[in-house]
Amino acid sequence: MVILYILLGILLLIFLISLIRVQVFLLYSEDLTLSLKILFFKIKLLPQDETKKKEKKPKKEKKPNKKKKKEEEKPEKDKKEEEKKPSFLAKLKDKHGVTGLIELFRSLANIATGMLKGIFSHVVFEKLDVGIMLSGEDAATVALTYGKVCSALYPSINILASATVCRDYNISIEPVFDPEKPTEVYADIHVYLRIIFVLGAALKAGFRFLILFLKAKFKK
Repeated sequence: MVILYILLGILLLIFLISLIRVQVFLLYSEDLTLSLKILFFKIKLLPQDETKKKEKKPKKEKKPNKKKKKEEEKPEKDKKEEEKKPSFLAKLKDKHGVTGLIELFRSLANIATGMLKGIFSHVVFEKLDVGIMLSGEDAATVALTYGKVCSALYPSINILASATVCRDYNISIEPVFDPEKPTEVYADIHVYLRIIFVLGAALKAGFRFLILFLKAKFKK
């Protein structure tokens, strides 16, 4: 019975963790507003209130550290011996050569990329609204800028929408043939990610990192 209660407790904990969302709210018009929300706690990241910034306290004079004095009194030979100790990467280089070290970095990069892809596929865009009103000195300049922006923005949004879960997105680019009106950019984004997917991807990547390092260390 005790084991059953433990298993039920673990399942309940996993279920509760799966409900936790990390939400990001971004709003840009004339100023940028960025907020982070976890459970019921909302943290305003930008803009920061200047009134809340703490005044820098005068630095206290550091008391002479006896330990540092003792370390300085150590013979130079001991210090040189400590400096000569090879690092973990240096040992791997000596053991497997430069090609082996490069292969290790390539494997690490593949694991990290796979982890990011696994996390990115669970990112959910509840709202992705972007609006741009392009203005310029003359019609030819506006038309040229409009073509460049469309060719860069629309493919990027399509890649983002295909790589994530994008429930609602609206992209609007409009040319304004009036030199007196400035170019305006508007963005309203609400995106979230469940913590359990981050933990799962991190555990999986960590296990693969551990196996990779053990193989590199003990491989003949």
